[in-house]
Amino acid sequence: MNRLLLYLKDPVYCENQKPTLRHLLLLILVYLISIIPIGLVIFIVCKYFHIQHKALLISPFKTLFWGILFAPIYEEILFRSLLKFKKWNIILFIITVGALIVYAALNSKIEFLIILSIMLLSVLPFLLIVSRSKIEFFMSYNFKYFFYASALTFGLFHASNFSGNIYVIIAFSFILGGPQIIVGLILGFVRMNYGLFYSIIFHIIINSTLLLRLI
Repeated sequence: MNRLLLYLKDPVYCENQKPTLRHLLLLILVYLISIIPIGLVIFIVCKYFHIQHKALLISPFKTLFWGILFAPIYEEILFRSLLKFKKWNIILFIITVGALIVYAALNSKIEFLIILSIMLLSVLPFLLIVSRSKIEFFMSYNFKYFFYASALTFGLFHASNFSGNIYVIIAFSFILGGPQIIVGLILGFVRMNYGLFYSIIFHIIINSTLLLRLI
């Protein structure tokens, strides 16, 4: 717990190490406890303003496939792979975004298409103009800002999972996306200390709570 708090206070580049099962379980417990207060606030906001989570409107199969198996993989690549600006992470990011853009275009998911296009266009110009080593040095020097931004954008991105009055959703986006901002910070810690593979596994475990909806 102390290690997590110290890292979140001053996130830095660090070498990967292998986590213990006990530590991962403790991180899951920290997440579950920390989202209880904000979960109550979200419940009140949704009840009062008649807002509903879109997961309640889709089939159990889609919840299982997208929410538990697919989303953790592409979300970790989109939001946290480039926290370590290495060659293979860049390639993985570009391939993933490209594949998702094709999917969004074929399925007429305009909002998703716009977000993905912005993400890709925000990276490609720097890769074409500035050398990777200079970008990596700049990111490592200003790393905490990129770290916090990844968690924040991850949370705000998930605020779009709610349906209802769009102005209410925007106004309460920091609250509606609050649980994802919290888990985004924890996932960032896991990604930087243990690697992208473990952040994906941790994300899958967190999202597995969606199975409760299938019971």
